[in-house]
Amino acid sequence: MSKWTYSIFITYLLLGIYVLVVASKIPYIGISLDTTSEQPVMTEFYYPNWAQQHNIEKGDLLLTIDGKPVRSNQLDSSVRCAKELTFMKPNGDVHAVSVKHKDIPEEFYLQIIFPLFYFVLSFGVAIYLWRRNTDNLLTSLLTLFLLTCSLAYISTGASVRGNLIGGFVIGIGIVLCIVLFIHFLQFYFRYLRIEWPCLNTKWLYLTLPFILCCDFIRIVNSDFWTIISLIKLGMFAVLVLYAIYILLTSYLRTRLEKIRLITIAFITPFLPFLLFFVIPLIFGLDPILHAEVAASSLLFIPFSFIFIQVNERLFDIEYQLSRLRYYSTLAFFCALLLTTGITLLFIDKLSIVKITGVFILVFLVIIASFYIKEQLDFKYRKIIFSSTGNYVHNLYAAVNRMGKAKNQQELLEQFKYEITEKLGTTAFTITIITEDAPFARDEVNIGNHLLLHDTGEEKIMLNIRHILQKEELLWLELLALYVSMFIDNLKLIEDLVYEIKLMKDHNDTQLPWLDKLLWNIIEKEKSILAQELHDTILQEQLHLARELDVLASSPVIKKEKVLDIREQLLNASKDLREYCENLSPPLLDTFGLQIALKKLIQKVKIRADFLLNAQIERVQFQDVTLHLVVYRLVQELLNNAIKHAEATEVSLRLQAINRGFILQYDDNGIGCNIEGLMQSSASMGINGIRERVRAFNGDITITSNLNEGMHIFIQIQEDVDSDD
Repeated sequence: MSKWTYSIFITYLLLGIYVLVVASKIPYIGISLDTTSEQPVMTEFYYPNWAQQHNIEKGDLLLTIDGKPVRSNQLDSSVRCAKELTFMKPNGDVHAVSVKHKDIPEEFYLQIIFPLFYFVLSFGVAIYLWRRNTDNLLTSLLTLFLLTCSLAYISTGASVRGNLIGGFVIGIGIVLCIVLFIHFLQFYFRYLRIEWPCLNTKWLYLTLPFILCCDFIRIVNSDFWTIISLIKLGMFAVLVLYAIYILLTSYLRTRLEKIRLITIAFITPFLPFLLFFVIPLIFGLDPILHAEVAASSLLFIPFSFIFIQVNERLFDIEYQLSRLRYYSTLAFFCALLLTTGITLLFIDKLSIVKITGVFILVFLVIIASFYIKEQLDFKYRKIIFSSTGNYVHNLYAAVNRMGKAKNQQELLEQFKYEITEKLGTTAFTITIITEDAPFARDEVNIGNHLLLHDTGEEKIMLNIRHILQKEELLWLELLALYVSMFIDNLKLIEDLVYEIKLMKDHNDTQLPWLDKLLWNIIEKEKSILAQELHDTILQEQLHLARELDVLASSPVIKKEKVLDIREQLLNASKDLREYCENLSPPLLDTFGLQIALKKLIQKVKIRADFLLNAQIERVQFQDVTLHLVVYRLVQELLNNAIKHAEATEVSLRLQAINRGFILQYDDNGIGCNIEGLMQSSASMGINGIRERVRAFNGDITITSNLNEGMHIFIQIQEDVDSDD
């Protein structure tokens, strides 16, 4: 990830941890006061059940907060939070109450547990989206929207406690998250080639300085606190309705399934908070639900938008949502049964809020378990059964092991081993029938017979004197089919080796099929080069020719135009020279390998945006073609680093050893999954390196993981006894 990305995630973590710590340090009680008399009088309670349990009633006088005496002129119209209260009843009795989170379960769950869960979940989803779709603007906007939404939600607890940073974060966050979402929609519509019907989103970011000014006014003069809060909520409501309008009108106009799904994913979490809390408050009414209860619907945002992954396209959201519906249905009934059982066991100890919290927690845990099980099944389904019960997996593994055999004898030995291990019997024989060693007729009717190979002159028969079940017989027949194909391939390889050896013994250079193969390879390379020259230099030359035609027909020849054409011709000549040098490095034959490599490294340092540290030792070979091999390997490694590595540092070391060399390459780039490397755009370069190394009987080791760079170790020793 880039430094910018790191800073975003670190800021999110620090702010999130800070506001959660503020909320957890002291409980929120929300007691409204009448401060017209000398001693404040309690009038309303945010948590009436808690007040009733501790015998706190309307009309009681508040004496101390956390051990400090209070007067009406020292307080606002409410007590937000406290650890200890002392109050006096109308009859003169004085009571002290110790306030704890566990005594107010609604506050504990809605302001600490749920925000903490949301905080961790959103961070995990954001990391997941970013790692899968690095350097994608749509992903960046979606990730920022998710993080901003989460930060605004988890700042609720700190904000209601009067914390300045918490109030600032939630004030900015509730507006910024909707602006980011609308910005995401604008770019997503552009990606879908849908006309954007509304105002350019960049103008909406002007709301942020306005909010900052409002917060500054609120800090300077607290009398504006209520009006500024209503202004922020009003801006939030307008932006949410604006986003819903964009989505609904766009869906009605295009009828695209993707737009419909995004509309549902946006409306589901935001509409309850808007209808049950924001709108009533704006119109001066009492909210239908408390802020933290109404905002709990925002928990659906990570689950909704984790399915809106942006790479070069949105993947099959309908499939993902249908899977979520399926898992949710199963999890709902399982959670309902478990919660009902827990409620019956603790019916006198659990409130409605606690029961709801348990149900939501169990529901989410079950859904997560389904997804984890799905991933484990996908990863380990090939070995989920034992080797004696899963015939398909055993066949797959057996074929892989037999494929490593180097000759027919080794193949048949491995075949015997597989039969013994799988069927648990040694009552079988493999017989090779030739004209000199015919098959014994008295063995024909004994057991089961399978023909493994038949060339006319030679037959290989399997005779198994063991009663086989249906699945065992099918497994044996399929394995025998693979053995037959392996033997055919080994025979072809042996014939090829024999033909080459025979040609070598007779000093015969004529091998028609080899000539044809080499000719096809040369023609393919010529075709690739011709296409590259046609698409680059030739097009440039045609463009310059048209420029000269225009210049020739002009009555006035401009010197600047001529100089410009000359500069373009020089650039085209430079490109052509680079093509020629890549095809046949001129310094390699003239000055040797070391000078040619140093020249190549100098060119790479000019082109590349990474720091290249190269250590090149002098190497000498009897086989002169190895000099070109080393040059090509270094060239391909550095080209791969420029195109795919995204590294800041690259290290290259060429070390001479006895009759060979070691080439070691390391970078700190994005790395890759070795198993998935063959599917990436870098696979052609890596394959070319592997083929060159193997052609000279060398060893190559590639080590890499995602975001851990790539490390390649190559060792080649020339065979001094071989002839060219």
